Formats: sequence, C-alpha cells, structure tokens
Amino acid sequence: MIFRVDENLTDEQQAQIARNWFRENGSFVFGGILLAVGGLFGWNQWQDYAIAQAERASALYEEIALAVRSGRVSQADELLFDLDREYASSPYIDQARLIIAKSYMERNDFEAAAGQLAAIVASSEYDEMRHIAKLRLARVRLQQRRLDDALEVIGELTPESAFAAQYANVRGDIFYAMERVDEARTAYQLALVSDPQSSVIDRVFVQAKLDSLGVVDSTPSVAIEPAPEPAE
Repeated sequence: MIFRVDENLTDEQQAQIARNWFRENGSFVFGGILLAVGGLFGWNQWQDYAIAQAERASALYEEIALAVRSGRVSQADELLFDLDREYASSPYIDQARLIIAKSYMERNDFEAAAGQLAAIVASSEYDEMRHIAKLRLARVRLQQRRLDDALEVIGELTPESAFAAQYANVRGDIFYAMERVDEARTAYQLALVSDPQSSVIDRVFVQAKLDSLGVVDSTPSVAIEPAPEPAE
C-alpha cells in the first residue's frame, strides 16, 4: 500500500488523494489496529466495521477543513485532537495538520504553523508526507529568518527521491539568505538537474535565481546523477 501525494498539489487535491487511498485501503489500515480482536468478528463484519471507521475519520477531517475555511481555528484544533485520539493511523491526521498549518501561516502565526508541520515530521507513517512537511517547515523557518533552524530541518544532503529537486531549491534559498553564494549556486544547479522535465519545480524561476548569482551556464561543476524515479 503506497500513499503518494505531491508537494505542489493544493491541500484539497492532496486531501482527495487521501480520501481515495483510504477508501481502497482503509480496511487494511484499521485491520492492523483490530488484529488482536479480529477473531471476534466474521470477515464481512470486520470489513464493514473498518469501512465505517474510515468514513468517520473522513467525516471528522471534513469538519476540520470546514472549520479552517470558516476561520474557526480553535475549533479546528479541538477537532484535530479528536481525530488524532480516535484515528491516529489514518492519513487524514497529516492532511488536517497541513491545512491547519496553512491557516496559521495566513494569520502570520509562524510558530503555531511550525508546530503542526513538526508534528508531521516526527510522527507521520508516510514518507511522502514527512517530505512535504519538512519542505514547508524549512520555508517557515526561512520566513522567520531562523536560518540555522531552516537548514537543520532540510538537512545537508538531498535525498534520492522524487522530492530531490524541491529539497535542493529550498536549500538554495536558505544558503542565499545566509549569503553563502557558492553553496546556493550549487543547490540551484542541483535542483535543475534533478528535475529535467520541470515536473516538480518552476525551472524558469529557479534559473532566474541562479542567473541572479552571476551564473550563465547552469551545468553543475561536478557530475550529479538525476534522482531515480520512485518505486511503484
């Protein structure tokens, strides 16, 4: 079971992916939780129960999303507590934290946003969600001018994954803010090399940032292999 989301999708698109994934795999997710008592139920009854649990988790997530859209952030936080307590293994937890973090960012409450993103990094069961949260958390720290913290979040190395270009791009922005121009240049070059088809980053914008550093040739000075495609 692979749960994939794209950091460049909107929160609603990501949430729809989560809903679709849960409809297909919810029985297995809750099955792990209920395995110890599975013998008390027939298979069909157990499946019905697992599907009902998934539907309740989805409904609770929708309440959170509505509260966020309506500006009721405190209520969204309370509902998130319920979602985490009752359905901690569902991907809706991460999606809820993402939209709540976004709402805090829009209110310039950067530390509250960082707290939600850090929780995903620390506890998510899904690698893709941890990558998305790390990228956004690093940008929050960059916005706060907490540059050392931003670099610590993003790490010194680019992961060999579908997120390699995004990591390199964010790292370039951090190095530029630190006035570490050579390292920023290398990071932007790596971002371009890692995403030759312009599928996950805005190559025009990254190239513009690279050019602003006085670079005409965007070919890296060292051979860098493109990131491998993620395994299906």
